[in-house]
Amino acid sequence: MALLAEHLLKPLPADKQIETGPFLEAVSHLPPFFDCLGSPVFTPIKADISGNITVRKLRLRGLKGLT
Repeated sequence: MALLAEHLLKPLPADKQIETGPFLEAVSHLPPFFDCLGSPVFTPIKADISGNITVRKLRLRGLKGLT
């Protein structure tokens, strides 16, 4: 797994900023992972993460519409 992550993760730029769109796309694959764990204990965590991603995507779309 570390070998895989080594090739997928890029170093942060000098200003330590990342683009919101690609970040949201990447983390949108995280909530289904909690389904693989098979426990309903993770349902609130999955819902919280999913909700945060949705809100951020909507805000990002809104900001693009303002420019």
